[in-house]
Amino acid sequence: MKSKQGFFSRQKLALEAYVALRKERMRQEREYFASSGPSDPERLQAQAERNRQFLKDLKKVGIVVFTFLLVYAIMRTILGLW
Repeated sequence: MKSKQGFFSRQKLALEAYVALRKERMRQEREYFASSGPSDPERLQAQAERNRQFLKDLKKVGIVVFTFLLVYAIMRTILGLW
């Protein structure tokens, strides 16, 4: 015979199961990335490529922000809002 659980007890069980699953997955990732053996060359190459892509995107964002601030300063100067 199945015992009936209330809404909150079901939600609590679901949350506890989710937390346990996330903890286990995080532990596996930590063990994978903290391995003491030699690093996988493919993984290092992929990480270097991700780093290059990130820096390229960051450079684009920096250019856009700098351009916006420059135009903003020029407009405030022209309109005499300083």
